Amino acid sequence: MTGLQNLSVAIASGTDRYPEEAPCDPPEDFPECPVKGRVDPSNGVYSMVRESLRLLEMDAAHFGGADWNPLGELIKPGDRVLIKPNFVLHWNPGKGPLEAVVTHASVLRAIADYVLIALQGRGSLTIGDAPQMNCDLATLFSRNGMDGLIAFLSEVCATRGVAFSAVDFREEQTFYKAGIVWKRKPLKRGQKDTVPVTLGPESFMEPIDSGLLYGADYDRLSTTRAHQNQRHVYRIASEVLACDVVISVPKLKVHSKVGTTLNIKNMVGINTDKNHLAHYRVGSKALGGDEFSDPRLYDKIDRRLSDTLMGRGWKWGKYPFLAWKVLRKVWQSVQPPRADAFTFGNWHGNDTAWRMALDLNRVLLTADQQGKLHASPVRRYFSVIDGVVGGQGDGPLRPDAFRSHVVIAGFNPLAVDWTATSLMGLDPSRIPMYAIAQQQMREWVPDFQPTGILVRSNIRQYESVISQERPIFRFACAPGWRGKIERYPLDSGSDTPVQEFDPILQ
Repeated sequence: MTGLQNLSVAIASGTDRYPEEAPCDPPEDFPECPVKGRVDPSNGVYSMVRESLRLLEMDAAHFGGADWNPLGELIKPGDRVLIKPNFVLHWNPGKGPLEAVVTHASVLRAIADYVLIALQGRGSLTIGDAPQMNCDLATLFSRNGMDGLIAFLSEVCATRGVAFSAVDFREEQTFYKAGIVWKRKPLKRGQKDTVPVTLGPESFMEPIDSGLLYGADYDRLSTTRAHQNQRHVYRIASEVLACDVVISVPKLKVHSKVGTTLNIKNMVGINTDKNHLAHYRVGSKALGGDEFSDPRLYDKIDRRLSDTLMGRGWKWGKYPFLAWKVLRKVWQSVQPPRADAFTFGNWHGNDTAWRMALDLNRVLLTADQQGKLHASPVRRYFSVIDGVVGGQGDGPLRPDAFRSHVVIAGFNPLAVDWTATSLMGLDPSRIPMYAIAQQQMREWVPDFQPTGILVRSNIRQYESVISQERPIFRFACAPGWRGKIERYPLDSGSDTPVQEFDPILQ
């Protein structure tokens, strides 16, 4: 059984190191490998992806033979296949490594090989994402192995008759100075490359005040216009809506606005105009917002000046705003915020971002090529989470590394996310995005229950990850979520829980 009804999830444990050389060849010439004679003995990641497919019993009858075609249950010759990674940023602004921030090319290489086997020389393969607005994708590709992988796949796909492309879905790239957008560069996406998709009352954005919405940029008006009068518009990459099969490949990582960022949150990257994505509602909770948990006067002034100086397209507004940023920094040194005071929606009280993520999950699964929504899914779905090195602490952009040595795969985005979040030592039932996602998932899988998820693993203890009380991993939450969603007691003398493994699981 494939499709959303299949609640099987595989956790393949192995290495916690990525191969250093692109295009990330397999560690040995496996019988089914589509390209022979290319091996990289250091690449244990490929074996983990392969093992996850075996654990899911995909084409089990042929495993170990040259005709093993695990994704053949999902992908048919001639299909248009999209691999959707998480390419959020080209560096880690914190102290951790880049590999804790983005999907690594070695995971994508293994998936691409099995896609090519399934396509049998017909169809197309696209790797695409809309990273953060200030991401330099060329720099990222040079750092995470994508340059070498793209060159390899371009050649192999051309030889096999499969169309291949690696695509930046964004409409615009921004450049920052002192934390302020200083310059903008339009990217080469024409009108035909983006499809408006409109949700009505079924949108999770419907019950909230659209007049308070803040998107990804200063121009709040464009965000509020996209979400009003029972119309909630997203701008979706045409490559996404044209695909027959989507394979989501997120990073195993915590997130400051939604708790954890896995498959459901990964779909933020199918939207081409970032300001159609509502990240929070301005103001404090007492005034209907979720931007601040406990705002100081300088937080309120910052919001007002951001709207006035930057949000109205005034060419020279960035200069007085920069002066204000300097003043604010001095003010904060004199009157620092409380340790439990959070801004920009980066806390557990964010009641907006999860709504946007669930809307995009609906769009991904049910919007056809013209952007029309259907009652049931219109494309096939699969997920492989890159948890070789995860991201903990100040995620999603500044995480520390958590060497979790796992790849997590499955057919249902919520089942996989629920399993992955549980593995991280966190409680998905206490995270609104997952708790409420059950309501959405039951539209398509009426009997969906977390207790129905079947976990298979090459580590026996991982198979009871959803039900067991003792956590397997202990990911540190983003600061604004600390103490709210953990399945483990917090360390009394530390702001960040230490990474912990049970020795029998190593």
